[in-house]
Amino acid sequence: MSEPITKRTILITGATDGIGKALAEHYSTKGWQNQPARLIFIGRRSLIDASTIDPTLFTADSYCQANLAELESAESIVTWLREKQITQIDLLIHNAGIGYVGRAHDQPADNIRQLINVNLRTPIALTHHLLPHLKNATGQTHNSKIVFISSVAATLPTPHYAVYTATKAALDGFVRNLQIELAADPATQTLRAQLISPGATRTNMHAKSGADLDPQKFPTAQKVAAQIVATIDTNRRTKTIGPFNQLLKFTGKHAAFILDPLVRIRTIRTTQSTQTQQQPASIPQPNSVEKAADHLGTCTITGAADGIGKALALRFATSGYAIKGIDIDADRSATTETELRDSGAEATFLVANLLDPADLERTQINLAAGPSITTLVHNAGINAVGHFAQLDLASQLRVLDLNFTAPLLLTADLLSANKLQPGGSIIFLSSLSHYVSYPGAAVYAATKDGIASYARSLSAALAIQKINVLTVFPGPTRTAHARRYSPDNSRENNRMSPDELAQQIVNATAARRRILIPGSVNRIFATLGRIAPRAMEFAMRKTLLDKLE
Repeated sequence: MSEPITKRTILITGATDGIGKALAEHYSTKGWQNQPARLIFIGRRSLIDASTIDPTLFTADSYCQANLAELESAESIVTWLREKQITQIDLLIHNAGIGYVGRAHDQPADNIRQLINVNLRTPIALTHHLLPHLKNATGQTHNSKIVFISSVAATLPTPHYAVYTATKAALDGFVRNLQIELAADPATQTLRAQLISPGATRTNMHAKSGADLDPQKFPTAQKVAAQIVATIDTNRRTKTIGPFNQLLKFTGKHAAFILDPLVRIRTIRTTQSTQTQQQPASIPQPNSVEKAADHLGTCTITGAADGIGKALALRFATSGYAIKGIDIDADRSATTETELRDSGAEATFLVANLLDPADLERTQINLAAGPSITTLVHNAGINAVGHFAQLDLASQLRVLDLNFTAPLLLTADLLSANKLQPGGSIIFLSSLSHYVSYPGAAVYAATKDGIASYARSLSAALAIQKINVLTVFPGPTRTAHARRYSPDNSRENNRMSPDELAQQIVNATAARRRILIPGSVNRIFATLGRIAPRAMEFAMRKTLLDKLE
């Protein structure tokens, strides 16, 4: 007597439209790996919306309505699965995504939050919640799989949709490090994470994002979905769909020195042409009072009370800037402010927790009421170290909110309020992990990859205002932060000092550089990460992940 066929369970987010709907239709008729499948769909639309949802495919037992832009959406999906007594998931496809096309100055804060939540935060949270459901049950002969649908745009400078691209780049960074962690843990060695990057597809997403494009020139959702399905059936870790998109990705990763200047030039010409046609007011210039000041301008630094932030404050003050510091620590803020003033610098500090929406708004109001910012430094950051699956989710989401969401919201608000001085600078502190990976801190690595992408796109977007955007990729630095999260501090004295790092950043700002990898050893590691990424991932696993308790 033959064994009864057990249906494999497939969960697809964003399943009511575009690629997600095409995936749903494929798996409903063909199953997965020649076996029938139970399908679970996640979507924002109501089940009774017959105009967009097929009632024969989407039923009360197969469809969970959830708005992935909401912070608690992952928890609501888990609750729904529990109510339906679904305890095993064999294939999880994170397909849902939204976009925005337009000037960075004009993107509303709520829209930025929605993009981050749908494209990045919820996939991370839902993956964490569902990992226990994805581990193979006793007797199974196949491997479970998590599939993340990214975008080829993640490797490109995109001045008109910088936040979208940044969320996808952050997702790529997260998956890269998750793959290393899953392979290293005996409990998850049979669980696969796969990253698939399609290009532009004929869906409604373009119109919803505000893009002025003809979708008819793009491949259909059904064609792209078929290529995604074929990739899912392989053991490939990553896959870019289509030869043209593969060429774009290669160019974006390995020929940025050619591509980025071309994008900046094109963006300047397009903006100038639009301004000529619309005849807008001229770009605001610094007022006469600020020009006549005795300093070079105002340098605003987040996380300025200690570590790298304090070193930056001291160095920029020495170079002739007035310092506006932002930090959560009141005592250290007061100490650093006094030290700066005693040295003859003009300095004020604002005590604020950028994780708190009310404090973030208060910071924005405070900066909007102050002088134009000549140099803005996004330095504040935290970490959460440990295997993603075992680490507290809330602590990892705080890393995402402070390292990624807060800088994007703060920058957008200052751009909207015209508080960034034309000809000035914005500095983003990313991490050497962008090149070499950081298994054991997957969400932290994601935020640093996302910030690097955002800075790259912003560099082109703000070129017409002659605002230089510098991205810094420091390696381990001799700070309490590094000491706290490193599994091995025996060679701490070999790390670069905050003061040396700060001086290199000040010098790079003055030279209007766009990329800084401080230290010859770090530059060697970054090069190895570009030309031999798998070897560096293995080295980072041995150096960091395997030493975590």
